[in-house]
Amino acid sequence: MTPIAEQPPAERLARILDDLCKAVAARGPGGFLPIPLLMLVWTRIRQASLRIARLAARAASGKPPIVRRAPRAAPTNPAPRKPARRLPRRAGWLIGPVPAAGGYASQLQYLLTQPDMVALLDAAPGIDRLLRPLCRMLGVARPKLPPRPTTPRPTTPRPTTPRPIPRHPPKKPFAAATARAIPRFRPRPAHGPPAVATPRDR
Repeated sequence: MTPIAEQPPAERLARILDDLCKAVAARGPGGFLPIPLLMLVWTRIRQASLRIARLAARAASGKPPIVRRAPRAAPTNPAPRKPARRLPRRAGWLIGPVPAAGGYASQLQYLLTQPDMVALLDAAPGIDRLLRPLCRMLGVARPKLPPRPTTPRPTTPRPTTPRPIPRHPPKKPFAAATARAIPRFRPRPAHGPPAVATPRDR
Protein backbone atom coordinates (compact mmCIF):
# COMPACT_ATOMS: atom_id res chain seq x y z
CA MET A 1 0.00 0.00 0.00
CA THR A 2 1.38 3.39 -1.00
CA PRO A 3 1.84 5.81 1.93
CA ILE A 4 -0.45 8.84 1.89
CA ALA A 5 2.49 11.25 1.66
CA GLU A 6 3.71 9.55 -1.55
CA GLN A 7 0.33 9.50 -3.32
CA PRO A 8 -0.39 11.99 -6.12
CA PRO A 9 -1.99 15.21 -4.91
CA ALA A 10 -5.24 14.46 -6.78
CA GLU A 11 -5.66 11.18 -4.90
CA ARG A 12 -4.94 12.80 -1.55
CA LEU A 13 -7.47 15.52 -2.31
CA ALA A 14 -10.08 12.96 -3.37
CA ARG A 15 -9.56 11.04 -0.13
CA ILE A 16 -10.03 14.18 1.98
CA LEU A 17 -13.25 15.06 0.18
CA ASP A 18 -14.62 11.52 0.44
CA ASP A 19 -13.98 11.44 4.19
CA LEU A 20 -15.61 14.87 4.48
CA CYS A 21 -18.73 13.56 2.73
CA LYS A 22 -18.93 10.70 5.24
CA ALA A 23 -18.55 13.09 8.17
CA VAL A 24 -21.34 15.31 6.82
CA ALA A 25 -23.67 12.34 6.28
CA ALA A 26 -23.04 11.09 9.83
CA ARG A 27 -24.37 14.34 11.36
CA GLY A 28 -27.76 14.11 9.69
CA PRO A 29 -29.58 11.50 11.81
CA GLY A 30 -28.86 13.39 15.03
CA GLY A 31 -30.46 16.57 13.72
CA PHE A 32 -27.24 18.56 13.75
CA LEU A 33 -27.77 19.48 10.09
CA PRO A 34 -31.18 20.02 8.47
CA ILE A 35 -31.87 17.43 5.79
CA PRO A 36 -32.13 19.94 2.88
CA LEU A 37 -28.83 21.58 3.89
CA LEU A 38 -27.18 18.20 4.42
CA MET A 39 -28.19 17.01 0.96
CA LEU A 40 -26.99 20.26 -0.62
CA VAL A 41 -23.59 20.16 1.12
CA TRP A 42 -23.07 16.46 0.36
CA THR A 43 -23.99 16.96 -3.31
CA ARG A 44 -21.69 19.95 -3.72
CA ILE A 45 -18.70 18.17 -2.19
CA ARG A 46 -19.35 14.98 -4.17
CA GLN A 47 -19.73 16.79 -7.50
CA ALA A 48 -16.60 18.84 -6.85
CA SER A 49 -14.65 15.66 -6.07
CA LEU A 50 -15.71 14.00 -9.35
CA ARG A 51 -14.92 17.08 -11.44
CA ILE A 52 -11.53 17.51 -9.79
CA ALA A 53 -10.69 13.88 -10.58
CA ARG A 54 -11.55 14.43 -14.27
CA LEU A 55 -9.49 17.62 -14.49
CA ALA A 56 -6.53 15.98 -12.76
CA ALA A 57 -6.67 13.02 -15.17
CA ARG A 58 -6.75 15.46 -18.10
CA ALA A 59 -3.70 17.29 -16.77
CA ALA A 60 -1.85 14.00 -16.15
CA SER A 61 -2.48 12.88 -19.74
CA GLY A 62 -0.78 16.00 -21.08
CA LYS A 63 -3.90 17.57 -22.60
CA PRO A 64 -4.07 21.37 -22.52
CA PRO A 65 -6.31 22.87 -19.85
CA ILE A 66 -9.75 24.11 -20.75
CA VAL A 67 -9.43 27.86 -21.28
CA ARG A 68 -12.12 29.90 -19.64
CA ARG A 69 -13.65 32.22 -22.18
CA ALA A 70 -15.14 35.63 -21.54
CA PRO A 71 -18.76 35.48 -20.35
CA ARG A 72 -21.50 36.14 -22.83
CA ALA A 73 -23.51 39.33 -22.74
CA ALA A 74 -26.64 39.07 -20.66
CA PRO A 75 -29.87 38.97 -22.70
CA THR A 76 -32.08 42.03 -22.65
CA ASN A 77 -35.18 40.10 -21.58
CA PRO A 78 -33.96 37.05 -19.61
CA ALA A 79 -36.45 34.33 -18.84
CA PRO A 80 -37.35 34.02 -15.14
CA ARG A 81 -35.46 31.22 -13.43
CA LYS A 82 -36.07 29.39 -10.21
CA PRO A 83 -33.70 30.75 -7.52
CA ALA A 84 -31.03 28.20 -6.68
CA ARG A 85 -30.40 27.17 -3.08
CA ARG A 86 -27.22 28.70 -1.72
CA LEU A 87 -24.87 27.70 1.04
CA PRO A 88 -23.93 30.06 3.88
CA ARG A 89 -21.25 32.58 2.94
CA ARG A 90 -19.49 32.75 6.31
CA ALA A 91 -15.97 31.32 6.31
CA GLY A 92 -15.68 28.03 8.23
CA TRP A 93 -19.43 27.68 8.87
CA LEU A 94 -19.34 23.87 8.40
CA ILE A 95 -17.00 23.25 11.33
CA GLY A 96 -19.71 24.19 13.86
CA PRO A 97 -22.36 21.58 12.95
CA VAL A 98 -19.71 19.07 11.78
CA PRO A 99 -16.77 19.17 14.26
CA ALA A 100 -14.90 16.46 12.32
CA ALA A 101 -14.64 18.90 9.41
CA GLY A 102 -11.98 20.81 11.36
CA GLY A 103 -9.53 17.92 10.96
CA TYR A 104 -10.17 17.70 7.23
CA ALA A 105 -9.78 21.46 6.96
CA SER A 106 -6.27 21.23 8.44
CA GLN A 107 -5.43 18.37 6.06
CA LEU A 108 -6.65 20.39 3.08
CA GLN A 109 -4.71 23.46 4.22
CA TYR A 110 -1.51 21.43 4.47
CA LEU A 111 -2.10 19.83 1.07
CA LEU A 112 -2.56 23.19 -0.63
CA THR A 113 0.88 24.30 0.58
CA GLN A 114 2.68 21.37 -1.05
CA PRO A 115 4.64 22.13 -4.25
CA ASP A 116 3.11 19.23 -6.21
CA MET A 117 -0.40 20.43 -5.37
CA VAL A 118 0.43 24.01 -6.39
CA ALA A 119 1.81 22.65 -9.68
CA LEU A 120 -1.43 20.73 -10.23
CA LEU A 121 -3.50 23.86 -9.62
CA ASP A 122 -1.34 25.74 -12.11
CA ALA A 123 -1.68 22.99 -14.73
CA ALA A 124 -5.44 22.61 -14.23
CA PRO A 125 -6.90 25.99 -13.20
CA GLY A 126 -10.41 24.54 -13.09
CA ILE A 127 -9.50 22.71 -9.86
CA ASP A 128 -8.84 26.01 -8.11
CA ARG A 129 -12.30 27.28 -9.08
CA LEU A 130 -13.91 24.11 -7.73
CA LEU A 131 -12.05 24.44 -4.44
CA ARG A 132 -13.31 27.97 -3.73
CA PRO A 133 -16.65 27.02 -2.10
CA LEU A 134 -15.05 24.09 -0.29
CA CYS A 135 -12.29 26.28 1.16
CA ARG A 136 -14.89 28.85 2.20
CA MET A 137 -17.04 26.38 4.11
CA LEU A 138 -13.94 24.97 5.85
CA GLY A 139 -12.19 28.29 6.47
CA VAL A 140 -9.12 27.31 4.42
CA ALA A 141 -6.96 29.88 2.64
CA ARG A 142 -6.24 29.06 -0.98
CA PRO A 143 -2.76 29.54 -2.47
CA LYS A 144 -2.27 32.60 -4.66
CA LEU A 145 -1.81 31.66 -8.29
CA PRO A 146 -0.78 33.98 -11.16
CA PRO A 147 -3.79 35.18 -13.17
CA ARG A 148 -4.32 33.40 -16.45
CA PRO A 149 -5.34 35.34 -19.59
CA THR A 150 -8.82 34.78 -20.95
CA THR A 151 -9.46 34.56 -24.68
CA PRO A 152 -12.37 36.71 -25.88
CA ARG A 153 -15.22 34.94 -27.56
CA PRO A 154 -15.09 35.36 -31.38
CA THR A 155 -17.78 37.65 -32.69
CA THR A 156 -19.21 37.38 -36.21
CA PRO A 157 -19.95 40.71 -37.95
CA ARG A 158 -23.59 41.32 -38.67
CA PRO A 159 -24.60 41.79 -42.32
CA THR A 160 -25.30 45.39 -43.21
CA THR A 161 -28.66 45.94 -44.93
CA PRO A 162 -29.58 49.18 -46.73
CA ARG A 163 -32.12 51.34 -45.02
CA PRO A 164 -35.61 51.29 -46.60
CA ILE A 165 -36.81 54.41 -48.41
CA PRO A 166 -39.50 56.17 -46.35
CA ARG A 167 -42.94 56.18 -47.95
CA HIS A 168 -43.92 59.58 -46.62
CA PRO A 169 -41.86 62.74 -47.09
CA PRO A 170 -40.00 63.96 -44.04
CA LYS A 171 -41.91 66.25 -41.77
CA LYS A 172 -41.10 69.94 -41.78
CA PRO A 173 -39.43 71.52 -38.83
CA PHE A 174 -41.61 72.53 -35.93
CA ALA A 175 -40.79 76.25 -36.29
CA ALA A 176 -41.85 76.40 -39.94
CA ALA A 177 -45.04 74.46 -39.31
CA THR A 178 -45.95 76.70 -36.37
CA ALA A 179 -45.29 79.87 -38.35
CA ARG A 180 -47.57 78.69 -41.15
CA ALA A 181 -50.33 77.63 -38.77
CA ILE A 182 -50.57 81.12 -37.20
CA PRO A 183 -52.70 83.39 -39.45
CA ARG A 184 -51.20 86.69 -40.47
CA PHE A 185 -52.86 89.96 -39.47
CA ARG A 186 -54.28 91.86 -42.42
CA PRO A 187 -55.73 95.36 -41.74
CA ARG A 188 -59.20 95.94 -43.07
CA PRO A 189 -59.77 98.84 -45.55
CA ALA A 190 -61.13 102.03 -44.01
CA HIS A 191 -64.70 102.95 -45.01
CA GLY A 192 -66.30 106.38 -44.70
CA PRO A 193 -69.60 107.14 -42.93
CA PRO A 194 -72.67 105.81 -44.70
CA ALA A 195 -74.32 108.23 -47.11
CA VAL A 196 -77.57 109.83 -45.89
CA ALA A 197 -80.37 110.12 -48.40
CA THR A 198 -81.66 113.70 -48.94
CA PRO A 199 -85.07 114.80 -50.22
CA ARG A 200 -83.63 115.87 -53.53
CA ASP A 201 -82.30 112.39 -54.17
CA ARG A 202 -85.76 110.97 -53.74
